Amino acid sequence: MAGNNGRKKIDAAELVKFLAKGRTLEEVSRKFSIPPNKVAELVLKAPEGFEIFRQRNSFNEVILRALEIPKAPEIKPRLWSHRIQPDGQPYLWVHFPDGLPWEKIKVVPLFDTHYGSEGCDEEKLDEYIDWIRKNDNVFAFMGGDMVENAHADSPGTSIFHQVMRPKRQILKFEDKLRPIAHKILFGLPGGHEFRSIKKVDIDPLWIICRDLGIPYFSQPAFVNIIWNSFVFNFYIHHGETHSSTPGGRLNAAIKPASFTEFIMFYVMGHVHDEDVNPVTRICRERKFSKEGKLVEFRLVEKQQYIIIAPAFYKYWGTYGAERGYAPPSTGAVACVLYANGNYDVSI
Repeated sequence: MAGNNGRKKIDAAELVKFLAKGRTLEEVSRKFSIPPNKVAELVLKAPEGFEIFRQRNSFNEVILRALEIPKAPEIKPRLWSHRIQPDGQPYLWVHFPDGLPWEKIKVVPLFDTHYGSEGCDEEKLDEYIDWIRKNDNVFAFMGGDMVENAHADSPGTSIFHQVMRPKRQILKFEDKLRPIAHKILFGLPGGHEFRSIKKVDIDPLWIICRDLGIPYFSQPAFVNIIWNSFVFNFYIHHGETHSSTPGGRLNAAIKPASFTEFIMFYVMGHVHDEDVNPVTRICRERKFSKEGKLVEFRLVEKQQYIIIAPAFYKYWGTYGAERGYAPPSTGAVACVLYANGNYDVSI
């Protein structure tokens, strides 16, 4: 830093270090050998990244203190771009650049993490977050029940089964997701988020997505992932069923197939179980020339995957064990999208 009228330069780092605790104008004057009446001019412009606060002590002396300006936590740039249907329908396009040097992209559903609950398998969750962070071609989306968010009148779990208050769960979960926020394609709520929506119209996951810049939907979502001009389509819903049998749960997962077009990946969570059910659909296919003339028509077999995504939830000591439920499946499956347009599921 340099003063006016030829005053000697003062090192900004030295000034900040000296003003790390409150200093009077006289102390600053002695330290930097400048007249007391010039000190105020010296600190009118604080060093970059700092603010200098002026206040008075009990002797009515002006005190100067340098404090660092808080920096907003960094979110890494996103490789992908997106568009949401402009009328507000839950329809998302995610576009990956062509020519990426990958054989495949893995898209990992993250459901039922229940962060903040005693039952949250945080070690397993951290493993997956670290895996997503370290692998360039691995991405994710959030399917609900991400934070425990138990209230006094919540059904099932108790507020006493939480390790932190709901508002703290939001902040801590944001910190946990921040290293992979640029790789999370979207989020939608589950029952634990709907607790707050029903009571006060506040969704903890909406707050998390807003703070991390993640596309958010308040209902089941239709998603197209576009890569190398191939379109991979998804239908994502949290799920709503109380069935304790594999067949009942699978029926809930496949239910949207009764009112949607051909979908490659139907993905549901909610039941703390894991299942991947491949279904072969016979579809009509037509090919037209550039002039619009029908060139070919035929029936083709297309693979469809009905996926129940597992949870990140432990068993012993949780409400599941207390009620005699079967131990939950933990972790995640991965929807695999190949550069040549093929697709598969990896468990």
